[in-house]
Amino acid sequence: MFMQKIISIVILTTIFSFPVKGQIDSSGIYENADDFVARKLTYGGHRKMGKHKLLLNNFFNRPFITVIHNDTVHNILRNDIFGYRLQNGAEYRIVHRHDLRILNAAEYIIIYRRDVTHPPSGKTNVTNYYFSIGPYSSVQKLTIKNLKKGISSSQLFLEEIDGLFKYNTELAAYDKQHKMYVINWIYKKSVE
Repeated sequence: MFMQKIISIVILTTIFSFPVKGQIDSSGIYENADDFVARKLTYGGHRKMGKHKLLLNNFFNRPFITVIHNDTVHNILRNDIFGYRLQNGAEYRIVHRHDLRILNAAEYIIIYRRDVTHPPSGKTNVTNYYFSIGPYSSVQKLTIKNLKKGISSSQLFLEEIDGLFKYNTELAAYDKQHKMYVINWIYKKSVE
């Protein structure tokens, strides 16, 4: 029993002694794609550093995000920034005033998710998927047609997409074995 307490104290001390990547700047905004790639947050911070808050203002559909940083309030237009990171580590890219959740920032084909919680009447909540070829290209709806148009340089990739996917909804499948989205695994294998 005594030994378990000592081990628990050592583990807890170790966990809280070393800064975790993202813990120092756990929320803030990405001004552009370069900042996103470099993981550089503007007005970055965390709750424990004092008055630091990231307010999305989605409820009132305002065109700006409010960041309270070092006791100063900054209202930043959504159209002027690439995206933001929340306290919990979730990252979003802003496209046409829509907040798209970034699902796989480190992969070649970035997949985004947008949950529509108030769809047209008679429908249940809808999840829309989008993609971009890296963070610098434009975001498009994730469809077989758009994906094939976006990556037309690899004939093998195009053939694999045709052979494996019948419906657009299948394109957002995750490969647990390779720890990446299936379309990225296919792309990776097609260019090797």
